[in-house]
Amino acid sequence: MRYRVFLDTNILISGIFFEGNESKILELTEIDLITSEDVVEEVKKVTIKKLKYLGDRPLEVALSELERALSDIEIIPKVEYIKKMKVANQLINHKKDVPILAAVLAAAPDYFITGDFHFFTETIKSIVTVKNAKEFLSEM
Repeated sequence: MRYRVFLDTNILISGIFFEGNESKILELTEIDLITSEDVVEEVKKVTIKKLKYLGDRPLEVALSELERALSDIEIIPKVEYIKKMKVANQLINHKKDVPILAAVLAAAPDYFITGDFHFFTETIKSIVTVKNAKEFLSEM
């Protein structure tokens, strides 16, 4: 069985730019990786914000690496999860995470991998299997 695995922003950034559990997840070939348009936008903003001080060339290389990594990941468009925003808003108190949760609800993945503690509530965990990178890898 192939698992559909939704990746949050922090997992993508750590997996693309650093060694560790998150990068190991990105290298797994027996799972289907998915994320959302909002996550991609956030990843790009964080990358630019954190790396712009290094100069144009390193930033260009980082954005190229980001695009290469994202090419192997299914990206759920906003139009597919906008209908889930109202439900997501009722499930999570941290407003910036509402679009992410809405995308997770719309995608209905087997796993939602995140390092953001806002998603580790009993209510959310009763709807979707939420794991951090280490927990997910230990199950695989």
